[in-house]
Amino acid sequence: MQLAIDIPDELFLSINETQTNLVQMVKQKLALELYKNHKISISQGAKFVDMDIYSFMRLLNEHKIPAIDDYDIEAELNALKGI
Repeated sequence: MQLAIDIPDELFLSINETQTNLVQMVKQKLALELYKNHKISISQGAKFVDMDIYSFMRLLNEHKIPAIDDYDIEAELNALKGI
């Protein structure tokens, strides 16, 4: 699935980021928010932002979001196995 967001040119120019950096920033913020609200797992978040699980856990930590709060190891293993 692909989503599109319209950003006015003047706003895009004032953000002073490349399109690639802005897309990555938005994806990271979305993954963090979805994880924080228990909508996705750590492995799903990591995959969404093209990181390994440990890098995603560091990103969570940088944003003061607990990575192990109610961690379900069985669900993570199943997600990695594609079950």
